[in-house]
Amino acid sequence: MGDSIRRADTAGYLPQFRPLAGEPNPFAELPRGAGPGSYEAELPLNGFSSEKELADRVLERLEPWFWVDQEVSGTHCTGVRLRIDAMIWPRDFSQWKAPDVAFGIEFKAVRTGRTLYDPGLNAYTRWVAQAADYTHTNWDGYGRRLILCCPGVVSALKGYAGTRDARGDLLVAKRLMGQLGVGELVLRWGQGLTILFNGERVWSERGGVSKGKYWSLRARSGSR
Repeated sequence: MGDSIRRADTAGYLPQFRPLAGEPNPFAELPRGAGPGSYEAELPLNGFSSEKELADRVLERLEPWFWVDQEVSGTHCTGVRLRIDAMIWPRDFSQWKAPDVAFGIEFKAVRTGRTLYDPGLNAYTRWVAQAADYTHTNWDGYGRRLILCCPGVVSALKGYAGTRDARGDLLVAKRLMGQLGVGELVLRWGQGLTILFNGERVWSERGGVSKGKYWSLRARSGSR
């Protein structure tokens, strides 16, 4: 990123809130009487007409906290030129362990019933494979980066059932994705937009930086 990185102090700044899926404002006091576990329940991001609309709305919500660069190109380790929907990096690095942390984001328009994108097993594995390829790509101006799928791939696979990933197969899926350098950008009822790696919260709109304070969040190869 080099000289393209700019810093901004967003402390005390509350952006204008536009819900993505009927969630409460993550910057205000949460409504009372919510069901058990609903605070971290993931909400489906399936109310959009296209991937562009989904990307525009999500990136709009991220912009108070992250600089956004859309349609970034790069060279895969095989020499193939690829393009990712967006690259984001913090406006304020002070709470992050890595002073140059950045994430690539790949959006998919997930629908229920007749869909633009089928959130079944075949689509799931293809999506993860695409994101894994992106972790081995030298992005122009950014180098190799961890990649976020939005909405969450595992959430799409399980149909947003439940509030936590208690099923062992889903836990393994999240952790295997994390080992491949692939995380998730999800919408949680009480946290707002949330970055997950290995199923652990790295950052959220409501809570700010969490695991990002302790993890370097760099793309790796070979021994982990």
